[in-house]
Amino acid sequence: MKKTAVLLMFLMLGAVIAAGCISSNGSTTTPTVPSTTSSETSSPSPSPTTTSGSSPSETTTTATEKPYYPITITDFADREVTIEKEPMKVVTLAPSITEDLYYLGLFDRVVGVTDYDDFPPEVANVTRIGGYGQYANLEIIASLKPDLILVDSFSMPILSDLEKIAPVVVVDPHSLDDIPKALELLGKVFNKEDVAASAMAEFQAGIDAISSAVKDEPKLKIFYVVWNNPLMTAGGGTFISDIMNLAGGENIFADAEGWPTVSIEQVIERDPDVIILTPHCGMTVQDVYKGELANTKAAKEGKVFVIENENDLIHPSPRVVRGLETLAKLLHPKAFETAYPLTVTDFAGRQVTIESEPMRIVSLAPSITESLFYIGAGDKVVGVTDYDDFPPVVRNITSVGGYGQYANLEIIASLNPDLILVDSFSMPILSDLEKIAPVVIVDPKNISDIYIEIEMLGEITNREEGARAVVADMKAKVSYITSMVNGQEKPKVLFITWWNPLYVPGSGTFQDDLIKLAGGENIFSDMSGWAQVSLEQVLERNPEIIILSAHAGITAEDLCNTELANTDAVKNGRVYTISDDNLVSRPGPRIVYGLEEIAEFLHPELFNYQPQPLVCNAASSASG
Repeated sequence: MKKTAVLLMFLMLGAVIAAGCISSNGSTTTPTVPSTTSSETSSPSPSPTTTSGSSPSETTTTATEKPYYPITITDFADREVTIEKEPMKVVTLAPSITEDLYYLGLFDRVVGVTDYDDFPPEVANVTRIGGYGQYANLEIIASLKPDLILVDSFSMPILSDLEKIAPVVVVDPHSLDDIPKALELLGKVFNKEDVAASAMAEFQAGIDAISSAVKDEPKLKIFYVVWNNPLMTAGGGTFISDIMNLAGGENIFADAEGWPTVSIEQVIERDPDVIILTPHCGMTVQDVYKGELANTKAAKEGKVFVIENENDLIHPSPRVVRGLETLAKLLHPKAFETAYPLTVTDFAGRQVTIESEPMRIVSLAPSITESLFYIGAGDKVVGVTDYDDFPPVVRNITSVGGYGQYANLEIIASLNPDLILVDSFSMPILSDLEKIAPVVIVDPKNISDIYIEIEMLGEITNREEGARAVVADMKAKVSYITSMVNGQEKPKVLFITWWNPLYVPGSGTFQDDLIKLAGGENIFSDMSGWAQVSLEQVLERNPEIIILSAHAGITAEDLCNTELANTDAVKNGRVYTISDDNLVSRPGPRIVYGLEEIAEFLHPELFNYQPQPLVCNAASSASG
């Protein structure tokens, strides 16, 4: 189920390098080029007046005004570059520079960007010139006939080649303080100094507002995962480490330089309060909770988050304010508190008022407990059911008895909860629960409902940023899987939840939803809910793939000795067993891993999955 680790590692490292975030005091520079103009650098001339209806480059000047262009500027590499006329067709070789131009209102002049550019969204419509920096395609760049090329230091190896195409300006910020300098330089290049000044002020105001909001909050120790194998993090002096500090955090590896490889033991010893993952670091929240990092305070309190887009954090442009705000809200939600009292409409259509931020929550459904931990509210949970088993730390939380209606009311009351969260299986005891504390019903029926559930829980518990991050991560995985299977043949699937009697999921179940999203056809989708069917019905519909619940009461090998040995699924060895039933039955964040597993069963060739095919012994009977 893991993607190719080496490929992901190189892609991730390329993105980090592409961000210009690796601190370096020794940037490569070219020799200073003698100025070809007189005094434009030190004293730019007044902007020319523009006649009505003229383009920015078609200007007229009064007799006393001096044309703005040509102008000579000194770039980040201490090179003097002369811009002969106002640039109208620009190629950028670093995503952060494209973003700078967007914030300066100059995005419409960008005609070429790298494969790594992802912001603003309109960048999807701009011609791609290949890899970042030195890996760009010179032929494509030349074909665009730019009148200016903007690069950072990662383009220095091809600088001379680029200069044969158009003037090249190096814009290479390595710290937050460098971002306004980059805006200021670009403002001079494009004769937009007033716009640059405004963008610089807005950028600084955003930084100040967020850092001010968290200035009185305790500094939380953060472990930022850059890559999982080997385990890499951000050291002191990196762009990411600076952002952590501004967001009210403390990098636990600030004493290391650059991008160090660290051990699990070191992380556990430094015991972070928060663990930050990115979509491409090779580690998931589930991995943290199931592995050795589960012993950290972050995992025990449910403070493990996936940043939706790491480029918000590592691209040195005004965009970083977005990443700073995201991180600050994850670390210190109280500083950006939801307004209470808060009234919500739950999944049963009931309006429930929450007077203040819940601090003691009882959960009567394992899926709800998992969701609370994923959004960063795990430390609020004081009571769970006997069936709760994920994350493993829930074993240390007081059990209130059975699931839903089978919970022990006396134990619940003794915990003095200020909120009780349930699904529809608690309806028979709803009135009794309401006598103890406010009760909110969350009862999703499909993946879209799960998104709504998680967002609602985030709002109720003042963990909205954490909820948003979880939903974004889920949607990204679902989008990836559905895009992979789009247009593929839809194999006929039988999902067996129990063998004797034979039960299968019909429409309205999560398994039916997952099979469809994974690019398959549930052969019993014409039935509703959990349906009991006969072997004759299965043989008539002849599934091409059979998926067994982990606790179905029969193994794949056992099917060889049943009438189902006559199905195409068994004949072709395409019988699989779900690794964990909870991944396909619990309506929480982990359901996307169930989707991924089913997609691998249905389309192994698309996901580099190599299953062990079922091989029936020739002597096996199919008597059933």
